[in-house]
Amino acid sequence: MKRLTGYPNWFFWLLSSTLLAVMLSGLYMLPWVAQFKLEWEMELWLEWGYRLPAVIIHVVSAWLLFMLLGALWHSHIRSGWRKKRNHISGMIQTLSLLLLGVTGVGLYYLGSEAGQLVASLLHSFVGLLLGVTFVWHYYHGLQLREAKIRVVTKARKIRHESAMRHEPLS
Repeated sequence: MKRLTGYPNWFFWLLSSTLLAVMLSGLYMLPWVAQFKLEWEMELWLEWGYRLPAVIIHVVSAWLLFMLLGALWHSHIRSGWRKKRNHISGMIQTLSLLLLGVTGVGLYYLGSEAGQLVASLLHSFVGLLLGVTFVWHYYHGLQLREAKIRVVTKARKIRHESAMRHEPLS
């Protein structure tokens, strides 16, 4: 079964695994956000030696995710927007990714501590939101696809029965 119309089958799995890598590495870094940005005392201590690899995985996966978003814009996003199908969750995802990109850059380049804190909290919250909306978008898309298949199957059945009776189609 094709997961994304207009794309090779492997594209969906590349998109999903890239999003999963970004999400898991982001979740892994959340205790550091709590500890260093919010200055909370954390019982969970993560080794410093794992911080750099986690950040590298997160950033490289996010860059790949942005490239895949560009590829999605070509057909999937434009088509969904034109047809007004599943476009609310798609728009939330697209805007979330853009906001994550802006706040991610802000994490590197904002000079003030207050700016860093706002960017970090917003980045963390929107990142978690993106995971929820991706699941919502995917399952709602499956429901739309199944409904379309039912309609097409029913229409074919009616045409077939009409042809078998030699009745003209109306």
